[in-house]
Amino acid sequence: MRLVGIFVGFYLCSLPAAAWHEASHRATAEIAFGLLSTVEQQLVIDILRTHPRFDEDFVEHMPVHISEGDTHSQSSWLLQQASIWPDLIRRLDGSIRHQYNNSRWHYVNLPVWLTPEDERAMTGHLNHNMDTIFTPPIRPGLNAIQALRGNLQIWRDTNTPSRDKAISLCWILHLTGDLHQPLHTVALFSQTLFPSGDRGGNSIKVRRGKRTSNLHTFWDELPTPMMDLASPPGTLVLTDEDISNDSIDIWLHDHAELARKFVYTDALKAQILAVAGKQEAAILALDENYLSNAQKLARKQINLAGQRVAKLLTESADQ
Repeated sequence: MRLVGIFVGFYLCSLPAAAWHEASHRATAEIAFGLLSTVEQQLVIDILRTHPRFDEDFVEHMPVHISEGDTHSQSSWLLQQASIWPDLIRRLDGSIRHQYNNSRWHYVNLPVWLTPEDERAMTGHLNHNMDTIFTPPIRPGLNAIQALRGNLQIWRDTNTPSRDKAISLCWILHLTGDLHQPLHTVALFSQTLFPSGDRGGNSIKVRRGKRTSNLHTFWDELPTPMMDLASPPGTLVLTDEDISNDSIDIWLHDHAELARKFVYTDALKAQILAVAGKQEAAILALDENYLSNAQKLARKQINLAGQRVAKLLTESADQ
C-alpha cells in the first residue's frame, strides 16, 4: 500500500515544530504576571535581569513604546519575552543555539491509537521516552515533563546562582505553556501509517479554508494576536487547584485526553483511514465545527496555563 501525502516528510525529522506560537505564550505570561503580588513580580523580574543573555535577547528586543512606558508594563513585557525565549534561541547562531537550545524538551508523545487494532498490536512496544520522572542533572534528551520538573528543581534551589534560575524561569514559563497545547503531549500511532508516531500532528496535512498546513501548525496558530486571550476575567477557569508533586502528571494525562477528544476526533481518524490507500496527496479538511471547538479549547488552555504558571512561581518564590 502506498501512503502518499499522509506523511509530511516524517522520515526527515523526528521532532515536532516549535511550541504554541508567540501570541499564546505571551498571553500565558501576561496572565501569570497579573496574578502575582507586587513583591512576587519584583522577585521574578529581579532574577530574570541576571539572565546571561538579558541584554541581547531581552533589552534589545523591547519595543520603544514599552521601554518608554511605566515599570509595570516593562516588567510584564520582560516576563512575556522570557516565555518565548526557548523558541527564540532556536534561531540564533550555532554556538549559542548549541549552548541553550533543547529541542526535545518541548514535547512528550503519549500514544493516541488510530484504530483499536493498532492499540492491541502496539501497546507495550513503543520505545520513545514517555517517562515522567526527573533524575538530576538537567540535560538534553529529556521530554517536556522531565524538563519542567528539572527546571522547577533548579528554580526552587536556594543555592542555585541567579543566572541559572533565570534560564530555568524561561523554560518553566514556556514548557507549562507547551504542555497545555494538546499536540505537545501526544502522537498518533498506527502500525501501517505511523509506526513511529505522527510527530504530534506534523505528519498530517490539513486544509482550513484555502490554506494548507499540518495539524500541529493548525493548533499552534489557533491563538492569534487578534484574540484577547488574557481577558475577560470570566475566562479564567482555575480557582482553587493546589500544585502538588503529582499535578504535572495529572495535567499531562488530562491534556492527552483533550487531544483524543478534540484533536484526533473520530471524524478526523475516519478521513485518515479513507485516504490511506490513495495515490494522490492527501489533505484532510477541517470543518467549522472542528475549528470552533478548537478555538474554544485553545483559549481555555492558555488561561489555565497562565494561572498554573503563577502558582508554580508563587510556590517557588515562597521557598
